[in-house]
Amino acid sequence: MNLFSKPFKNNVQLPKLIQKKKKCEAVSKFVYVKTHKTGSTTMTGILNKFVEKHNLLNFTTRMCPGWYVGGYPGRFKCKFMVPKEASINIQHLRFDAKEMKRCFHPNTRYFTTIRKPWNQFLSSYHYFLDWEKSGYNCSGMPKVYIMKDKRTMATSEFLAKAAILLNSSVPFYFRFQNFQSFELGINPMLNDVNQIKNEIQDLDKNLDLVMLTDYFDESLILLQDLLCIDWDVLTNIGFQNHRYYVKTAPKDVQEKKNFQQLYSIDVALYDYFNKTFWKRVDAYGRERMAEELKVLRSKQNSQSIIESNVFPRGTIKDSSLNMELKKYMFENSGQCLYPKTKEQRKGVEAFHDDLRRQVKHK
Repeated sequence: MNLFSKPFKNNVQLPKLIQKKKKCEAVSKFVYVKTHKTGSTTMTGILNKFVEKHNLLNFTTRMCPGWYVGGYPGRFKCKFMVPKEASINIQHLRFDAKEMKRCFHPNTRYFTTIRKPWNQFLSSYHYFLDWEKSGYNCSGMPKVYIMKDKRTMATSEFLAKAAILLNSSVPFYFRFQNFQSFELGINPMLNDVNQIKNEIQDLDKNLDLVMLTDYFDESLILLQDLLCIDWDVLTNIGFQNHRYYVKTAPKDVQEKKNFQQLYSIDVALYDYFNKTFWKRVDAYGRERMAEELKVLRSKQNSQSIIESNVFPRGTIKDSSLNMELKKYMFENSGQCLYPKTKEQRKGVEAFHDDLRRQVKHK
């Protein structure tokens, strides 16, 4: 179904195929690599309910500064994980399979969500701010940098400017350059086709499931099979954090060219996992999938998920480690500096001046 279509209610008997489904045990160790603007907030709501129902409390917490885990936008580092013994993650982080296997249990299931790159770009374009907002999430960057003093800009003009202006020295540049690949740990500025192919294949080896926003219901069924999610958790969902806007397509050859320049890795990523997704559906069984989709769609309703309080915002209490975390974020394009520094809020500017000095003398 379309992610933004309104589900309907209907009480039906479970098909015999599903009634006879073997009982399974809820998976208690998993990492959801939460990517931006891919329906991940809706997925997080489902996982929140799953965690609460089974009293799975050993989870990572979103950390100050920011709302991320493990040093985002830097690649995940175990030393920045709170608590150290966590066995579940449902927060934004930047994937690093080798590092995560150091601190998560060997039986941990890893999964994520991706979306058609053009649709993900449009969602990001309408989500991130076109005005300066300070703080570690820095919601205005790099959009403010690209748009300068403009408050509105056609996507064609935006992409043309982004293709020229964006580089790793621009804070949060990756939000409009291979954003999904970046969050899955790939260098968004790679140009070598073979290296890109190898990086994507490595992801395939290290992720147990890659869901597609564009086939949300089918993804839910596969996720249910991966984690042993109960029907009452899976079907009582509402779509979260979505915005209504006119969905456009690239207007001309030049806009397509600029988009391809900025999102070529994301395009390759989606093409690859779109193929593996349907191979997985084949392995699951087309008839079985069709029957379970009937149940899912008959039981879905439009009740919104209430944001769970089970994942509090935390902090690293060790002051030296906390400063190291801030420096790590700063060094990985996570600083919040706008073109007009005079208009930055006091304290934020001073803090970053201090960080610059520390990074310089590191």
